[in-house]
Amino acid sequence: MGKSGAGKASMRSIIFNKHPSNIQASPSIASPSPSQSHAQSHSHPLELLNSLSLLICDSGGSGSGSDTHLYHNVSVLIYVFDITTPPSAASQELDWFIQSLQCLKDSDTNSDTPLRLFILINKTDLIAKHDACLVYSRRKAEILHSLQPLFDTGRGTPGIHTECYMTSIWDQSLYKAWSKIVTKLLPSSGKMSSALAHFASTTHAAEVVLFERSTFLVIGKTTLRKDGEEWDLEGGDEWECECECDCDCEQEREQEHHQHHHSHPNQYTHIPTRNLTISRHRFEQISQLIKAFKQSCAKLNNQFNSMQLTEMDYNAVLEPLTINTYILVITENIDIPPSAIQMNIRLAKPYFERVENTYIGSEV
Repeated sequence: MGKSGAGKASMRSIIFNKHPSNIQASPSIASPSPSQSHAQSHSHPLELLNSLSLLICDSGGSGSGSDTHLYHNVSVLIYVFDITTPPSAASQELDWFIQSLQCLKDSDTNSDTPLRLFILINKTDLIAKHDACLVYSRRKAEILHSLQPLFDTGRGTPGIHTECYMTSIWDQSLYKAWSKIVTKLLPSSGKMSSALAHFASTTHAAEVVLFERSTFLVIGKTTLRKDGEEWDLEGGDEWECECECDCDCEQEREQEHHQHHHSHPNQYTHIPTRNLTISRHRFEQISQLIKAFKQSCAKLNNQFNSMQLTEMDYNAVLEPLTINTYILVITENIDIPPSAIQMNIRLAKPYFERVENTYIGSEV
């Protein structure tokens, strides 16, 4: 949901552009009346893992005519706010947003399934870089404060799980937000993470990333330290600012003459044991690049299948894994050739197919 012009259609086009734009509603997310079709835009099922499907019902916001029929059997609400909305209009939209949540709460009193609320604060590219984090933080604070009358805390009660992301259709933040959303909708996603870590350890890989095949959203990843232990390089949580600037905007202005990765410390992570500085958004950047490359191949009537990279300090292979996934394997042991990585991926395919079967359920 979101007001007209917030960027919902652009998001759907970029992330799910393999599917037609005129699509049917998902009863798992909402059950709108057929008479509301003018206010709805929907998506064909996206097969995430094995037979697990994600269907998206794109509904308009205030004034769209969806007020009467939207609030039935809702398990997930993704609401898109336009960060550039003037204060007066933003206040009106926020009032309508709270009314919508109240309707959801009132209509699902007998439901045992907690509502998942994902808030996307969009169009952050239209804000100056040195102000984006501050403007986002203020807008997020306004939204969370408005939730106080409904819920005990800004993060929600046990009956609702709320998360907030800043997004722009022009950078990897959109892929990062949607990757997290889709991953959190997958039942037992921890099992796949454990499987990836086991595969990485067994094959002496430094990093392993799992992508959904059609959207190339990241649905699993693992990074191993030199000792083989898994390492969480992101830190923090989704409520922290995900922008690529320092949250201290005054300090940011003073440091603009420094190198890019020094003036944008939140974007990079340093690994002391490897003397390596890497982007925290590298997986989403890969999603963005591969998606664009696949589209370029399609324009030339060619089909993207796999990719190999051989560098001085690492080898990387991107290959189809299962019918619904691609896997990226990166090793710092350059004595392990890409052909060996490919063989390991193909030998592991039955293992990951069995792991995928554990995802099938009714949670989504």
